[in-house]
Amino acid sequence: MVSSNILLIESCNDYFENVRNAFYEIGIKSTLHLAKNDTEAWSMLQGVNKISPIPKIVLIDINAEGINGLHLLNKMRIHPDLKSTLVFVMTRTDNELNKAAALDLNIAGYMHKPFESKNTTDFFSILNDYWNIIEFSSEKR
Repeated sequence: MVSSNILLIESCNDYFENVRNAFYEIGIKSTLHLAKNDTEAWSMLQGVNKISPIPKIVLIDINAEGINGLHLLNKMRIHPDLKSTLVFVMTRTDNELNKAAALDLNIAGYMHKPFESKNTTDFFSILNDYWNIIEFSSEKR
């Protein structure tokens, strides 16, 4: 994947640091942006703090406290500029209702997120391999 923007919606600073370190270790050239909740994420996707270009990939824990992930996913899927964004749900908790709802919103994957640094690096190495073989629209947004 050519260098682009990736948005991580995560309320835990320690996890964000683990992800940022994993990106560095793997050599992922994309810029990683952090939103602490769905409101901040929406501002970065379509509001006052809009990221340009719009992230091609969004990583979110829809089950995390303080993040209304399903609401954000619904908004993204009806927005013309965001409806095709790849969204990966990474979570530590099991919630079958949220899982089914997220899958119905055409997410790219629903996975259990690792927390330990080594496991985080391995996890994102696999995701990065996937991101590098898929084709993204060349349309500038």
